[in-house]
Amino acid sequence: MTLTVPELEGQEVEKPTTVANDESKRWRGGKGEQARIEERVNAAYAYILEGGTRRQVAERVSSRFNCSVRTAHDDYTKAMVLLREEQSATREDLLNQIQALRLATVTKALRKGQLQTVAMLLKDMGAVINEAGVEQQAAAAPQLSITIDDRRNTSTN
Repeated sequence: MTLTVPELEGQEVEKPTTVANDESKRWRGGKGEQARIEERVNAAYAYILEGGTRRQVAERVSSRFNCSVRTAHDDYTKAMVLLREEQSATREDLLNQIQALRLATVTKALRKGQLQTVAMLLKDMGAVINEAGVEQQAAAAPQLSITIDDRRNTSTN
């Protein structure tokens, strides 16, 4: 497509199309910067879960996405923040699931007469709810209170 520009005396001269004057030549289909960052952070997150040191993960991100090692370290830091948030958010759910599995195992072990297994599982369940915590042990301990009356200072008339 070429555009024409009216010149002197009604002549039309072809003007070449460029990115500046032709919207169709502009590149708009690529990902934005935030999408690229998110993709790198998600890759770093996956690499962290696979294992490896910070340096190894940063090198893998850097080579995969052709970015600087410094940028890869920033992405690693963002991925660690995501991992911490996820771990703290799912901790309670995981504890509940583990407790439910322990209860089911206790029931099965009792049916089979495996008392040692039952004892271990009950001890683990008590530890989760802090049954044997310092505060509970202190509260359950008997308290001994000794008072001495000093009768020398009391006068009887």
